[in-house]
Amino acid sequence: MKDRKALLVIFLTIFIDLLGFGIIIPLLPDFSYKVLHIDESVIGILVGIYSLMQFIFTPIWGSLSDIYGRKPILIMSLSGNVISYVLMFLVFSGVFPSVYLLGISRAFAGIFSANLSAAQAVISDITPPQERSKGMGILGAAFGMGFVFGPALGGILSQHFGYGLPIALSGFFSLTAVLLAITILKETLPEDIRKANKHNFKGVTLINFRGVKDVVTNKKVGVYVIIFFFITFSFANIYGTFLLFAERPDTFSLNQEHVGFLLSFLGIVSAIVQSSLIKFFKTKIGEERSVLLGNFLVIFGLALIPFSPSILVLLIIMMVLGFGNGLNNPMLMGLISTNVSRDEQGSVLGINQSLGSLARFIGPVWGGFVYKFGFIFPFISGGFVMLLVTLFSLRFLKKDPSTQ
Repeated sequence: MKDRKALLVIFLTIFIDLLGFGIIIPLLPDFSYKVLHIDESVIGILVGIYSLMQFIFTPIWGSLSDIYGRKPILIMSLSGNVISYVLMFLVFSGVFPSVYLLGISRAFAGIFSANLSAAQAVISDITPPQERSKGMGILGAAFGMGFVFGPALGGILSQHFGYGLPIALSGFFSLTAVLLAITILKETLPEDIRKANKHNFKGVTLINFRGVKDVVTNKKVGVYVIIFFFITFSFANIYGTFLLFAERPDTFSLNQEHVGFLLSFLGIVSAIVQSSLIKFFKTKIGEERSVLLGNFLVIFGLALIPFSPSILVLLIIMMVLGFGNGLNNPMLMGLISTNVSRDEQGSVLGINQSLGSLARFIGPVWGGFVYKFGFIFPFISGGFVMLLVTLFSLRFLKKDPSTQ
């Protein structure tokens, strides 16, 4: 690693930012259902609108980071997050419990949380190609750790102190991330590259259809981007419905505190894999086969959740799911990053992350819709899509000369 200090700052920034996001995960479905009295379909939209805005704005932040640098884009987006938490606090504290304001605050949060492409670009700037997957794994570990502590913290605080306090704490964490980015992070993109990119800059659009088409049809990275999209969609099926499933009296009768601990356990497993085992699997079986292994584990993890006869079995299934998700995501990020040039890192990673955000919008909306027909369907449909993705991956792997 060329700059361990920059890597540490990005890790802490993303971790703190995702900690705030993770706090909201067990709160939003529970608050929406019990306080705002809305059905599962609308809950899916409220969960997903955050990611819809990320879909629109992530490539914009990625492209702007190629022109103006990584640091100012990260600072601006993290500052916007603070404002979004203020709006959410008005809703969750009961000052203004409006479905519309909740939707607006979630959309606003999505716009300014579309900063992952800039963070990934920092990793690309400071890591050589042979260490790129490891760097992406460390970034993924920051995500995983955010989900380790966030849901548990949100569940505990909301169960004992009400919905408002966890949101206020999320805003404080996001403000801390802003201060870290301002005071410690140094610019990682050389000035000559920024000037060249600015000279060639032709503007941005809210939805860069041409850019998406160029990335998806790219012979080097297109297939990886497609696989990433459907993996993300499959996993996102349960974002808005897992808590509703776990709280049912005919399943486990859990509260948001218990669900927070379960989601934190999922995050622990993913974080361990992404931080400690990526290099091992890359060395032993390679990146492409590691993606396949992760896909197989996610298939069984998703599909078996609603059939768990006990909490112990559910924990084992979620461990399998977390292991698979922790393995395939950083491997795909590493494969994408190592197959694009340095001056395109922000744009390509931004579009990939944008498509991932679109999947995280469609997934909860789909999950909320099919949940009304039976609580098993978000999990079953996610597992089925993962099966199709894995079959597609197997076919591509056979055609990939690098695996022969």
